Parts: sequence; C-alpha cells; structure tokens
Amino acid sequence: MLDTILGRSSVMRRVQFAFASGLSRLGLGPNDATILGTVSGLMAGLAFARGSTIVGVLLVGASALVDAVDGTIAREFAVATQLGGMLDLCSDRVVEFAVITGIAWRRPELYFPALILIGTWYVNITAFLAAGAALERCGPKLIDYPPGLVERAELIIFFVFLAMLPRQFGPWLCYAYSGLELITATQRLLYARRMLSARSNP
Repeated sequence: MLDTILGRSSVMRRVQFAFASGLSRLGLGPNDATILGTVSGLMAGLAFARGSTIVGVLLVGASALVDAVDGTIAREFAVATQLGGMLDLCSDRVVEFAVITGIAWRRPELYFPALILIGTWYVNITAFLAAGAALERCGPKLIDYPPGLVERAELIIFFVFLAMLPRQFGPWLCYAYSGLELITATQRLLYARRMLSARSNP
C-alpha cells in the first residue's frame, strides 16, 4: 500500500531518480544495486542474530533504499531486462528470509510465529506471481500486479518494529502481519479474477 502511495508522489519520484542517478554515476548498474541490496540484507540478518539491533535496522534500511532504485537505474540509465527483474524478485526473498531468521535467532518465542509468517509469505508470493502471470506483462516491471494491503515498505516497517519493540510483542506482531499477508494474497487473487472475467466478457 505504501509503495503504491509513495510511487504516485512526484516528490518521491524525484528523490528516487536523484538517488538512482547518483548510484549510476558511481558506476553501479541495476544488477550491481540489486546485489548490493542483497548483501546489505544478509548483513542485517547477521547483525540481528548477533544481537546488534541498531546496526541491523540501519542495514535493513540501506537494503530497502537500494532495492527501491535498482529498477529506476535499469529504466533510466541502463537497459531493463527480464533477467534483472528475476534477480530483483529473488533478492527480495533472500533478504526477507535472512532478516526474519536473524531477528528470531536469539528469540525462541518467535520460532513458531516466524514459521507461520514465512508460510503466509509463501502464499502471498504465489498469489503475486500467479496474478502477474495470468494478467501478462504490460508495464515497466517484470510482473504487473495489483497493489495490496501490505507491500515492501510495510514489511520493512514490520521488521523494525519486530526488532525494537519489547520481546513480548513479537509473536503477536508476527501473527498480525501474517493475517495482513493473507488478506493481501486474497486481494490480488480477487483482482485477477475480476480482470480475467472482464476480458472474457467484454
């Protein structure tokens, strides 16, 4: 939801373009930016596992920042490719897994809630990919998909809260976010059904 709202902001688009332009001038291509975001996310997971919460939060932020502009670098300063889109999708999943594993590493009370959360990610990404494949690609991204209740920005905010709030809130945060993931998956499937029905009944 926040990704969609921020993506419509001309101010945010200018900031994103300026940051992407700076990275491009430094010699970073879109795939380089994706890899940098992945490495930052893996380091964040390691920092959380070692108990360095503030460092982990900063690295998650850095990973998210770079992830937000790799596509812009590709479209504005290089060539957008399907391989780059695939790399970006896989990178996001690696970072998500690393961060939730790192946060839960020292917190046994999160083992089961985190497992439930990862399961809902699995459901949501399946809905995401299935809806995108069914509706076919017609925009600048590898997969076109409808906005949902929770997107990448909400996940980063969730990670920060999960890492920094008192431990007793952790399981409930995981369960609440799991519910939001399932709602988002349902939104995307219903959207795809409406669009496909409209195509078959013009």
